Amino acid sequence: MAEGREVDDDRVLLEAWCRGDRAAGDRLFARHYPCIARFFRNKVNEAAQEDLIHETFLACLRAVGGFRGEARFRTFLFAIAHHVLVDHLRWMGRRTARLGSEIDVDETPAVCFGPSPVAAAVLHQEQRVLLEALRRIPLIHQIALELHYWEDLTAAEIGDVLGVPLGTAKTRLRDGRVYLEQQLRRLARAPAEPHSTVDDLERWARRVRAQTVPGRRAGEGSTPASDST
Repeated sequence: MAEGREVDDDRVLLEAWCRGDRAAGDRLFARHYPCIARFFRNKVNEAAQEDLIHETFLACLRAVGGFRGEARFRTFLFAIAHHVLVDHLRWMGRRTARLGSEIDVDETPAVCFGPSPVAAAVLHQEQRVLLEALRRIPLIHQIALELHYWEDLTAAEIGDVLGVPLGTAKTRLRDGRVYLEQQLRRLARAPAEPHSTVDDLERWARRVRAQTVPGRRAGEGSTPASDST
C-alpha cells in the first residue's frame, strides 16, 4: 500500500513539475537523487557524475509521456539513467577507439573507461574488492547486480530498466553472480575470502551501498529544470 502511495505521489509531483512547479521538481529530485547518484557513482569518473545525474532528470521531463504510473517512478528513472550512461560511454569509446570503431558498451567492463572514483573512499578491504570486482565484469551485468542488491529491484523491474524480457533479466543476474565470483577470486588476497562474500552477497553489497553515495553535496540545491526556468 505504501509503495502504491509513493507511485501516486511521484506521478503527482512529476505532473506538477512539468507544469512549472519548482517545489514539486525539487521534492522529486531530492527523493530520487541518492539512487541515481549511486547508479553512476561506480561506473563513471567523478567529473561526469553530476552532469549525468542532471541529464537524467532533464531527460525524464522530455520523456514524461512514457510514465503512466504502471510501475514505480524510480524504475522509469533508472531506465532513463541507463540510456544516459550508455550514450556517455559510447561517446567516450568513440573518443578513444582507433578509427572511430563502435564499442559494445554492454559487454565492456566499467574499469575500461577509467579508475574507480569510489573504491578509494571505502574503508574496508573486502568492500573495496567488491566495488572493483563489479567494475571488472561486463557493464550490463554490473548494472543488473547493483539494481538488484543495492536498489531492491525485482528481475521484472530490471528487465524494464534494461529493455529486455524477464527471462533475460534473470539470466543477467545469474551470469553476473558467476562473473563477479570469478573476479573476486582474482582480486581477493586470501583464498577463503571470496566464499564468505559471495555466499552472503546481499549483506555484503548492502554494507557497500551505504558508503557509495553520501547526501547531496552543498551547492547541488535544486532540479535541473528549476535552474533553467
